[in-house]
Amino acid sequence: MPGTEAPKRKRNLWTAVAVALVTAAGVAVWQLWPASAPAVAVPDRVCERTLPGNLAADFLPETGDKYWENVGDEFGAPYTGPTPDCILSAGGRRVMVEYNKFLDTDRYKTRHDAEEKVERVASNPGSAPLRLGEARGYASKHVAILLLNCSMQGYPGTITASVFGMSGFPSDSSNAKAFAELTAETLRLAARDVYKCPSGPALPTGSPSLGQPRAE
Repeated sequence: MPGTEAPKRKRNLWTAVAVALVTAAGVAVWQLWPASAPAVAVPDRVCERTLPGNLAADFLPETGDKYWENVGDEFGAPYTGPTPDCILSAGGRRVMVEYNKFLDTDRYKTRHDAEEKVERVASNPGSAPLRLGEARGYASKHVAILLLNCSMQGYPGTITASVFGMSGFPSDSSNAKAFAELTAETLRLAARDVYKCPSGPALPTGSPSLGQPRAE
């Protein structure tokens, strides 16, 4: 009927306007919605290809800023000077991997100082005893360290390997096992390739033994 055409046109107009508004709102929300963070790709080998990447990936985020590392000169090479370190980072989280040596010489008694410090921290609440063959140490929420007797240059000595979180770890999170695993592999590297310890080849393969943390 001619009299109904105008209301019908108005209804169609308001329907079109409503659809346009809903579509525009949907586009705006889509534009404001944060894009999903990209996946983090950790290489098969890290720290100048000296350590397994899968062990590092266990405590790095799965998404976020891409992986990068900052490695000191000659990391993993036979010892020739200052001890290098390796910093791993991804998704806003940073971790340091390092090893070191301590000798008891005629002038310095650094070996016992290092051992006493580790034993003192290992007795703190939250620390769990950590062992790898003859090596001993501790692991807690975001750190692990192992010591191994290693005579060098005719003096009694101890070498250490440690991995610890530098930033980006939630305070209530914990992955002591992941830190312990990479620390054990770092100790094998240091004993075998860096300091060439007589006891280095005796370090067992596989996971280190991680005990229960002390009550907090």
